[in-house]
Amino acid sequence: MPDRPADDAEADPTDAAEDAAATTLGAVREPQRLHPLTLLLRVGTSLPALVIILLPILRNPGSTENVTSLVLGALYGVFALPAILLQYWRFSYRITPKQIVIQSGVFNRKNRSIPIERVQNIQIERNLVARLFGIAKVKLETAGSTSTEGSLEYVHQDEARKIRQVVRSFQRDAEGSDAAAANADAEDAADRDTLLDMPLRRVLLSGAFRFSLLYLAVIFTVLELFNPEALVERVLRARGRMEWVSEIVFSHPALAILATVGAAIVLGWLSGIGVHVARYYNFRLWLDGDKLRKRHGLFTVTEGTIPLDKVQALILRTNPFMRAFGWYELKVQTIGLDVEEQGHRVIAPFAGAERILELARQVRSVQLPESFTRVSRLTIRRRFIRYTAVLAALLLPAVYFWPAGWLHLGGVVLPWWGFGLVPFILGWAVLQYRNHMYASGEDGFYIRRGVLSHYLWILPVEKFHVFHATASIFQRRLGLKTLFVDTAGAATFEYPEVIDVPAAEADAQFDTLYRRFRRLYRGRVEAATGAPDTRLAPDERPHLPVDEAPE
Repeated sequence: MPDRPADDAEADPTDAAEDAAATTLGAVREPQRLHPLTLLLRVGTSLPALVIILLPILRNPGSTENVTSLVLGALYGVFALPAILLQYWRFSYRITPKQIVIQSGVFNRKNRSIPIERVQNIQIERNLVARLFGIAKVKLETAGSTSTEGSLEYVHQDEARKIRQVVRSFQRDAEGSDAAAANADAEDAADRDTLLDMPLRRVLLSGAFRFSLLYLAVIFTVLELFNPEALVERVLRARGRMEWVSEIVFSHPALAILATVGAAIVLGWLSGIGVHVARYYNFRLWLDGDKLRKRHGLFTVTEGTIPLDKVQALILRTNPFMRAFGWYELKVQTIGLDVEEQGHRVIAPFAGAERILELARQVRSVQLPESFTRVSRLTIRRRFIRYTAVLAALLLPAVYFWPAGWLHLGGVVLPWWGFGLVPFILGWAVLQYRNHMYASGEDGFYIRRGVLSHYLWILPVEKFHVFHATASIFQRRLGLKTLFVDTAGAATFEYPEVIDVPAAEADAQFDTLYRRFRRLYRGRVEAATGAPDTRLAPDERPHLPVDEAPE
């Protein structure tokens, strides 16, 4: 574990303050309202919609076709602004040693009670405007939730830190750790160590390996509101270049297409750098007792906590360019997933392979296998046939309905040229085969997958929830199966499975995983009850803690 820099105490003066607040603040028993500036920010976020409504009037004030815009603008003033005021007035929250109670709603009142012991993470977000006004957004996440369970938008930034510390102190009391609660401040100061920080130079370097279409989407959205031809003509004609550009576009359409694609790639690359810097600027990860804490962000500063006991799996991600230079990203999969991060929380956005493994071992005991087993080579045939069939299903109707006067290349309608992608499809299937491997160890199951994004899943045995082997009708004809391993909090689109394993090997791996999980489970039952048999009397079986009734 790296030593903590000497200037860390000066770099984060708020940490000591929020630790000290645990013993002095107590419970927020009376209902509390959000910060009054919440009203101003909510009105501000609604103004872009009003501008879009009034845009026809702004562009052509004398037109007689602006009645609709005037009516919608009037409805905004009559209904939207009062609704914002009522929503603020009818929102309140309070915190007790047992629960967090949030009341909201104007006509349909909601009373949400979040048990203190179920709160997994209290995330504090401060965007640029919130930082200017000294306020923050508090997001409450619970175990097993697929979204934010509760949100306080906005409270004073000091109040946000106090809320987080009060909940932590109540959680310590609920666990019955009196000694730990009494010495919480000293333990936090002793156990808090910086694991990773990223200066601006490292963030810029990591952004250079990213690609994003975000700003491209923004550009095209803006062009939808204005006439792009008029903009281009106005800019280029002012410089006397419009005719020259027009001649190139019409005489060399292929060159124009290549230039457009090149410009899109450059903008996407620059967008990737911008998005990455905005997200991970001043990134810092540190260990706080049995939790990982991180803080990062340029425009929106986010502070979050990841309890180590809630981590279900580790995920190492890279891409061909990052891999060539030895750079990786480390994610963890937790019970309470964050939908904004696709079910995975990034704890190391960019680091070398050895550094990533060191950080991974801070979370779980990791020992990578010496060798991995590839899936069956028959997967190349299966993938090639499937992808080619999809391509044909898209192109053949286009060929049939292609108008006679539309673009023809070499006397052949354009969609036929799409079948030139077939060799690339074969190459893609081969790459998927070469990068799809798995390994089984005493401590867990390891899966490698991906072409443009390489993933390595590390699934500890004790975190297995479901594992099964399935076979489609086409796999059964080839003697193949798909081995799926599920853990709590798995994302919808990024999940660990081994596709096209020989059926006998898949069944053997299934039995091996089951035996290891059963052996671990029986050991825990024996440690808890003194007997390895799970068929015990009801009063002798180990039970999960029973939730106390809310106040």
